[in-house]
Amino acid sequence: MPSAQKITALRGMRDVFSAEYARRRAIRAQLEEHLLLHAYLPIELPILENTELYLRKSGEDIASRLYEFDFKSRRIALRPELTASILRAYVEHLQDEPLPLRIQYAGPVFRYEKPQHNRFRQFTVAGAELLGAAGPMADAEILYLACSGLATLGLRKHRLVVGHSEILAGFLTSLGLRRQLLNFLLRNMENVRKRGLDAVIDSLSDLYPDLAGLATAEADSRPADSLKSRQLIDLLREMSDSEAHQAVTDFLHSLNIRIDTNRDQDEVIDRLLHKIREDDQAPKVRTALEYMRKLSDLTGPATEILARARDLFAQYDVNPGALDTLEATILQLGLFGELDADIHLDLGLNRGLHYYTGLMFEIHYPTASGEDIQLCGGGRYDNLVSILGGSEPTPAAGFAYGIERVASVVDAADRPSPNRPDVYVIPVAEGEVACCLRLARDLRARQLVVEVGLDDRNLRRGLKHADRKGVAAVVIVGERERQQGQVLLRDMRNRQELTVPLDDVPDVVTKVLSDDD
Repeated sequence: MPSAQKITALRGMRDVFSAEYARRRAIRAQLEEHLLLHAYLPIELPILENTELYLRKSGEDIASRLYEFDFKSRRIALRPELTASILRAYVEHLQDEPLPLRIQYAGPVFRYEKPQHNRFRQFTVAGAELLGAAGPMADAEILYLACSGLATLGLRKHRLVVGHSEILAGFLTSLGLRRQLLNFLLRNMENVRKRGLDAVIDSLSDLYPDLAGLATAEADSRPADSLKSRQLIDLLREMSDSEAHQAVTDFLHSLNIRIDTNRDQDEVIDRLLHKIREDDQAPKVRTALEYMRKLSDLTGPATEILARARDLFAQYDVNPGALDTLEATILQLGLFGELDADIHLDLGLNRGLHYYTGLMFEIHYPTASGEDIQLCGGGRYDNLVSILGGSEPTPAAGFAYGIERVASVVDAADRPSPNRPDVYVIPVAEGEVACCLRLARDLRARQLVVEVGLDDRNLRRGLKHADRKGVAAVVIVGERERQQGQVLLRDMRNRQELTVPLDDVPDVVTKVLSDDD
């Protein structure tokens, strides 16, 4: 009897055997433990979701990479990432939970991409989402978590690359570009750096033949329009397609003018309006391409790049708010403790997903071959809860590690993992954040799960938050007590408070919690 034909794994999929499996499992456990110590609690999510979830979140950017199929008249997809599922679960089940909400996740995802070194069509991610917190302090927490998580695995001297979506998207939007052109330019920011401006212009020429020459022309050699003609053109540009078409048709009819041509009159009018609007877009595209070229050069140490960026923003009359936010985030990041990482700003950073609304970042690590490998990426997406049907706008930020990539550069050891939050630290005065973060580090060194309030200046609100989350002990850091070298410790189980010297906090908290065991 002839042997049956061998069945092999699908391209881009792979089998993982015991040694590698154990290494990945240990890495994942250590990262989960690290996030749990910072009060990021785990959630498990379905592998299958409605296709609409990803189309609404990422649109055409992700559509071509989905493993998607019809099943009983429903469009279903294997999840290509987990952020959308987290926010779908939040909208569906968790909107009544106290904010901020800290969630961690891990599991396999699927993307139909060209398989490459350390890139597969099924891979594992682990990450965190911070829901309901905005501002530099929240962004700094996300950056710190991502970097310090790698440090727990022994990965130091990595490179943290930080950018901001509004630095490019905000400027392009302000130009008044058509949506198709704006999306094209956003998608091609990375190509400006990798392939050069000429390659992007060639792609532009392929998609918009009439526009490409205008976009790259140094000057318009045509005579200036008369004032009245220019006013008429500007008026047509402001109209919708149907309104402009009807206006031109009515104008020709009122003058009893008939277009004598082999082509249909509607076709001639449509081409005329298309030409008018392309002429309007050309100088805007020219400005956008010039700005993108200069922006692609702005990468390097934070202090240097911030100074150069402010000069560029002044040249193009760009609002510096995004730069101010980045600068404040980096300053807040320093309060969390020293990071064994090189912090670089990359103002041309474009992670290819258009839902980012602020912070974007990647973490790269040098391999034995001398090349960098990206281990982590994330950012802020404050519009996503609303896009997915949330009852009210909710700020959100997060990140994800690629476990296979992390495993390629580290050996990890499995360790036991705690499973519940223990301590909530509240700064009730403006200048006490640094002290709270230092106390949190000392408590986590005792393997306690610690959450730090980001903006709980109101003590009553902070205690209510801790009570709703079931935290066992609260450390209250006020200005007067801290100046005396003390803090207040509140046992949430019996509502008793005691004054504790700063240096004794880890010992006293450990004893208070152990007395309940």
